[in-house]
Amino acid sequence: MGCHNLIEPSSIMKIQMNTVSDIYQTYHHLLRMHPKDKATRLTKEFCLKTDPLSLEEQLARLEFLYMNDYHDEVKALIHSPHFTYEAAALYHVLLSRKQKLLTYQELRWLESLNFTHPSIQCLHYFTIVYGYYDLKQYAGFDKYMDLCIHAVHRINEPLFHYYMKLRLDEITFHHYWKMNQTLLARKYAYKFINKVISPSELCKMNHHLALSHVFDSFDTAYEYARTALSIAKENNLVFAVASIENHTIPFICAFHQNTEGILSPDPVETAHIAIAEGNLDKATERLAALDELTPFQETYLGIATLNKELLLHAHKRFKCELNDFFFARLPLEYEKRIKDYV
Repeated sequence: MGCHNLIEPSSIMKIQMNTVSDIYQTYHHLLRMHPKDKATRLTKEFCLKTDPLSLEEQLARLEFLYMNDYHDEVKALIHSPHFTYEAAALYHVLLSRKQKLLTYQELRWLESLNFTHPSIQCLHYFTIVYGYYDLKQYAGFDKYMDLCIHAVHRINEPLFHYYMKLRLDEITFHHYWKMNQTLLARKYAYKFINKVISPSELCKMNHHLALSHVFDSFDTAYEYARTALSIAKENNLVFAVASIENHTIPFICAFHQNTEGILSPDPVETAHIAIAEGNLDKATERLAALDELTPFQETYLGIATLNKELLLHAHKRFKCELNDFFFARLPLEYEKRIKDYV
């Protein structure tokens, strides 16, 4: 109890806000009275029992439900007559990408849309950023970061503003992480995980923090990965459990050559583990069977075949194709190790 103050806008933002939604007042009061989980559940019930009378009320309800993992409830509401096409269309996209990542065509369509209401416009910009993220085109972050920042400051309802600020902290983390400015990135990650957020968001950010520490410390990276896995298991986050167990933990352990008892059903991470254990022929055989190599796979093949040119090419692809300057370090780290395998 007592985390109601976390959802309150700053004193400066309060001055410009001329709308306070029923759901904000309800959630704020319930957070004073009850633990976060109970307050969230009771607020969900309030959302489903009452109809919104304005666009601000619609967005506050949909965003509260979406950010607290009540996705079935969001789906039901956006098909009701009480929600505008604009709000329904954007939340439909956000729900759809939970099942299938956005395509180039969908991103182009999103970018063709125009909205005038500040809050809808803000959500629209974030949705476009997620499209670039799905496509691993991290340069798109730069294009929309300033637009997101300015849009957040124009929101006039406190609960929707709270969640848009959370979204801003999250994409700012990703921006600095992919730029390889990890200290700045983690500043925003720590802000994010200390707010009132859902288990899935807490799991996801701990997962990202694990990867952000992979070049610094095995113990720290592994600890964050185990924390993310524990949250995922406690909350039945099936896809997160599979991703962390089958990909992230094997990746961290293989990079640090600490692979005792580590297995993965993923053939690429199996090859990575083989590299860590010095079985370069096995790794080469698995990787050579792939048709088109990602920069990660090209990195693994480069170290498996002790090929500096492949490693440098993978490094260039991380930077030029993905604008990912953090993981561009991976092939360079492996280039330093070639002498260990010769």
